[in-house]
Amino acid sequence: SAETQQAVDFLKGLPREWSGTSDHDCKTYEDKNIDNLSRSFATSAGEFLKAFVAVHGAVTITSAYRSAQEQECVCVGEKGPCAGRPHVKKMKKGKRIVVRSISHHQLGIALDVRPGTGSEYEFICLQEFAQFNPQFGVRFPFGKRDYPHMEPAVLKTFTTRPAALGAPRA
Repeated sequence: SAETQQAVDFLKGLPREWSGTSDHDCKTYEDKNIDNLSRSFATSAGEFLKAFVAVHGAVTITSAYRSAQEQECVCVGEKGPCAGRPHVKKMKKGKRIVVRSISHHQLGIALDVRPGTGSEYEFICLQEFAQFNPQFGVRFPFGKRDYPHMEPAVLKTFTTRPAALGAPRA
C-alpha cells in the first residue's frame, strides 16, 4: 500500500550504521534488510519513528531484518544475549542437546534503533514514548537488557462474559 511504501521510504531515509556491539559490522541495516521487514511492522515502525523524530530528534537504525547467516554474524562477539547463538539445553534424564533459537529479526518483525547519541537517558525516552503512544503498535520488550530492540506491540483485550458472573442474589 501507499502507506507502507511511505513508511519504508522514511525508514530508508534515516541514518543507518553499525551499532558496534559485536566484533564486526554485518551490515544488517542496508536497504535490502529494511525491504525484508514485515509490511505491517515496517508501517508501524515508520510511523512511530517519524513521530518520535518530530518530537525528540535524530534516530539511527542499527539493524533490521537478518537472514540466518546475518544473525550468526551478529552473534559473533556479541556482548549480550543473542538469538541464533548455539547453546546447550538440558533435557529429561540429564540428556543435553545443542539448540539455536530464531531472532525476531529473522522473522522481519524487529528493528534496532539508537536515539540521538545513544545515551541511557535517550533510550529511556524512546521506550517511554512507545509506552505512552500505543497507537503506533510498537514496544521495546527487553528494556535495559537490549535497549535498541523494537518489536510489534501485542495488544491484549480482556472481556467478561455476563453469564460467567451468575445471577444476582436477592
